[in-house]
Amino acid sequence: MRPATFEYHRATSLEHALQLLGEFGEEARPIAGGQSLVPMMNFRLARPGHLVDINRLPLNAIEIVGSMLRIGALTRHGAYFDHPLIARHFPAFLDAVHYIGHPTIRRNGSIGGSISHADPTAELPAVAVLHDADIVVRSAAEERRIKASEFFVSAYVTALEPGEMVVAVEFPIPPAASAGSFVEMSERSGDFATASVGIVLEHEGGRIAKAAMVCSGAGLVPIRAPDVESHLLNRALNDPHAEEAGRIFAASIDPVDDHIASAAYRRSLIAELTRRAIETACSRALGRS
Repeated sequence: MRPATFEYHRATSLEHALQLLGEFGEEARPIAGGQSLVPMMNFRLARPGHLVDINRLPLNAIEIVGSMLRIGALTRHGAYFDHPLIARHFPAFLDAVHYIGHPTIRRNGSIGGSISHADPTAELPAVAVLHDADIVVRSAAEERRIKASEFFVSAYVTALEPGEMVVAVEFPIPPAASAGSFVEMSERSGDFATASVGIVLEHEGGRIAKAAMVCSGAGLVPIRAPDVESHLLNRALNDPHAEEAGRIFAASIDPVDDHIASAAYRRSLIAELTRRAIETACSRALGRS
């Protein structure tokens, strides 16, 4: 199919892009790689009257700003793989990006596009929720920061207002004594996830001092696991009771049946992925992998 008729605009600066988005309001969408938006337009699931091309904007830096790792919205997925700041501080993030799509998607897709698209099975929204990231959004009038846990409202629905666009994602830098892991299962490599689970933990004296867990594929937004996080506190890194944690997480979710997997299968899969994620993170904390 072909998309509905639209007008194309090439933004020459961030201010120009925001002015165009503000002028056209709900009829406008920014576009960079177009890896999600263009297919939706072709199927007429999205019908923007105006596309604002933001590819020329300088929004592709990965840098430390204060206590945060700031990633510009136009940073392409391929840039994460060999970036030393991500490798040093964010092992769960680095794990997750290896599951992102296929080479074309990695080459053209951007973090801002993935976050704004809010696919409930996507890796980067889950990573943002896992790390309690701030989504930095701009309009012509103001800049605001939205916690990832509040940004994702439902499947493909975010807290963005008309005239706003994501300009960066900011991740709090974990303490040195931390580790993480992200695991995913899909029908084929690069396909949408059937389910994924990520963990970040802080440790002291061979025990877990703090933990954060998330899963995607079980609901309309990435789901945190406060019961599992509490269960892991003060557990020994060499015996974190990971299998029990998986059962707790699986019991707390209510996935739906779809054409990919039954609810029962997803629940059992999340239990197993939880076990694997915890054991991998603990092994890394102990310096074994």
